Amino acid sequence: MNADPKALLPAASGRTELWPVRPISYSPAVKAVNRGLNLLPWPWGEDMMALLGVVQAFARVSRLRRALRWAAAQPGARGRWGLALSLLSHHGRFIAMEALVGIREPEALRRHLIVEGEEHLIKAAEKGGTLLLGFHLGPSHVPLALRVIGHRVTLVGDLEHSGRRPGATWLPFLNPSESLSISGRKPGGRLGGLYQARRLLLDGGTLFITADGPFGSEAFRVPLPGGAMVIRSGWLALRGHTRAPTLPVLTYLDGRKRVVTIHAALPAVEADPARDMAVCRAALSPLLEEYVQRFPEQCRSLAFWS
Repeated sequence: MNADPKALLPAASGRTELWPVRPISYSPAVKAVNRGLNLLPWPWGEDMMALLGVVQAFARVSRLRRALRWAAAQPGARGRWGLALSLLSHHGRFIAMEALVGIREPEALRRHLIVEGEEHLIKAAEKGGTLLLGFHLGPSHVPLALRVIGHRVTLVGDLEHSGRRPGATWLPFLNPSESLSISGRKPGGRLGGLYQARRLLLDGGTLFITADGPFGSEAFRVPLPGGAMVIRSGWLALRGHTRAPTLPVLTYLDGRKRVVTIHAALPAVEADPARDMAVCRAALSPLLEEYVQRFPEQCRSLAFWS
């Protein structure tokens, strides 16, 4: 089945076009620190970067203020300063985790990885193309985590490394051909990338895309304590055109363990795009609300960049 790739672009909604959103970037100094910390045995580098995340905030007061503002908006009995410092610490740790600091080989990641709800992915993939819907919450590298336990997952976007490039043992899991750019920075631009993503889903592949950017104009917002998460339209366009089951994926850090939770699929695609968006919003809102309530210290994107 052939289609004009322009048909995959979301219809104009009157909102300001936000495609692509500028990706998070780190300074040369942060990247250099990651490379130096990688010389240490795991998890010393992560622990030191977590400490630096706190220390840096006292030199960069705007970040400390944001952390305190986020903490003050969270319900519950936690102290404002304690939650703010935990948020800053997790921010530093996640930067190191993105760079796989101290993790020499895939087996080391497997040993500290828990995947919940894997049966949802297996069941959906047996039937055909599957859309995994991620969020900028908790530690990143969900596609990489799923690859090291045996799932073939194509990422929409580029794996973040924060300055440290993994060694040869990681190459089978970091194949550039298993990532698609729909931001316009690669040959073919966003239309070509969207068409490839659509084709992959129709051919039975598994695709991972983040709901909260940088792919698409604003679709809707989910109100959360301390702010709102902007959900974008790129994944909705792919879902509507392929009717692929869409499985929300959330991840968090539990001590030294990375926990990836694959939730059951969203309701089946509605023929009316507006109705489908409303159905998805109703299904995603409680998942995101519960996450923020449980792990406010791991919501650095909402606290610092929303």
